[in-house]
Amino acid sequence: MSLLQQGNADRRFDIPLSEIGSGLIQEFHQHWLRLSQGGRLPNRADIEPENFKSALPNIILVDIERDPFRVRYRLCGTRVVEICGNLAGRYLDEFGDAKLWNPAPYIEIYRTAAHQRRPVFIHDWIAGEFDVRHYFQAGRWPLANDGQSVDMCIGVEDYLNLRPSDLRPTATPPASSL
Repeated sequence: MSLLQQGNADRRFDIPLSEIGSGLIQEFHQHWLRLSQGGRLPNRADIEPENFKSALPNIILVDIERDPFRVRYRLCGTRVVEICGNLAGRYLDEFGDAKLWNPAPYIEIYRTAAHQRRPVFIHDWIAGEFDVRHYFQAGRWPLANDGQSVDMCIGVEDYLNLRPSDLRPTATPPASSL
């Protein structure tokens, strides 16, 4: 999850897969494609963790609610928790402080994945000490229990070489405030 200031040109959402250099994201995308045959989206049970072990710490699993559209974090891998805190059980629209991070672009990413039934790829950054930008790449893939109606998304976030100590103390909200 990115903690951004508004209006930065180098944050890009819904970009082509060809602009994603992360091996973790590329590997998971190939796994998702193998499961998405004949116009049918995979469901959560189709996603077998042993097929993408290296990405497991970077996984996010969310529930998609339709009316109204909301995104609820179900599971966050250990690397996501290390960088963002434990988001599980919280709604995406509950986060946000105009000075730190606006969840609206991420809500739109999930809306695009759910309504268009396709993956969405992201290049973004997290503010670190002394306003250094730490870039990361991410992907979100739709899942559907019935193969058609998206009710979950799975994500992979590759924070590259980012360490928690690189972040500003205010950049990552404490898990207790999430």
